[in-house]
Amino acid sequence: MNVVDYIKKNGHLTFNEKPFNEVDKLILANLSYVDFKDILSNSKKTIEEVKKEFIEKKYHLDKNIMAIKGGIKLLILMSKTNRYKDLLLYNYERVINEEEQFGAVTIEINKNLVYVSFEGTTDDMVGWEEDFRMCFEFPINSQRRAIKYLNKFTFKRVNIIIGGHSKGGNLALVSSMYCNFLVRRKIKEIYSYDGPGLLKKYLNTRKYKRIDKRYKHIIPNNSMIGMMLYTKDDEVIKTKSFGLLSHFAFYWQVDDNDLIKDSLNKSSIELHKSIDEWINKYNYEEKETFVKEMFDVFRKNNVYSILEIFKRPTVFIKLISDSNKVSKQTNIMFKEFVVMVRRFLLKTVKEKVIR
Repeated sequence: MNVVDYIKKNGHLTFNEKPFNEVDKLILANLSYVDFKDILSNSKKTIEEVKKEFIEKKYHLDKNIMAIKGGIKLLILMSKTNRYKDLLLYNYERVINEEEQFGAVTIEINKNLVYVSFEGTTDDMVGWEEDFRMCFEFPINSQRRAIKYLNKFTFKRVNIIIGGHSKGGNLALVSSMYCNFLVRRKIKEIYSYDGPGLLKKYLNTRKYKRIDKRYKHIIPNNSMIGMMLYTKDDEVIKTKSFGLLSHFAFYWQVDDNDLIKDSLNKSSIELHKSIDEWINKYNYEEKETFVKEMFDVFRKNNVYSILEIFKRPTVFIKLISDSNKVSKQTNIMFKEFVVMVRRFLLKTVKEKVIR
């Protein structure tokens, strides 16, 4: 079953009747994709209350991004259950501008435990640009914002679990490494669900080592995003999808208490090696120029979200045309990247057929 099936099956059970577990943690990591703007402003509200206002205001119910649609579906389902409807949401923060895309919300499980959920990459183009910048820059803007978020709020007398899906998982890791001691000592667990790792030199630092026993990097068996950069001791879980869709947590398989374990597909192992070679092949300046020039193409065509490309076919044609106007080095890097992703996707299809 998936997380939706899990909620339908176990939603009638409170946390006293069925203890808070690994599936619940995955669900809360995806709740931060919901835009709670103007609903959670300097106040605490239950999931049931938030859902009611969300529906009344018709916030982003038309959004066609899978992660956002998924987060909204979770919110609606959770609001109808004994298990989740009284959980308190607060400390909501969302920033979207030309330099960063960031979102976070704190969820009170009980008087002694809170879950900090960091939002992953949505359809905003700046979020995708930040993902690419992670390959050569540290810290990026949203990582700085995540550290400030943990330090800003006083988590008195409570233990903290931190989690996030996609880029949100990376923010969970980095903020835990760099937050102040008073917060860090309260952190019990850190979860990155198919999130990018770290540049290699930061993986072997004292800041990482002091939290690594509390950190879990969980990836689907056909991971792509989670193969970016460096991690240790990945925990692989089963998914019913393949290729890019395997990144979407709603396809991940769970039982009544845990995520179902699996082994990593050969295509993902080879992709990680290819990404590693591609990143190490070029110096900082070349990678910075690549990201700047490629995303300048989007900006010059007034494309600020992934959806715009699919909604406006003429824009896609224009983007292809303009991508040939970048520097020779960027053009080479772009073609190499496309070949790498295409090879991965073709292999995932073959693996799916064999299975």
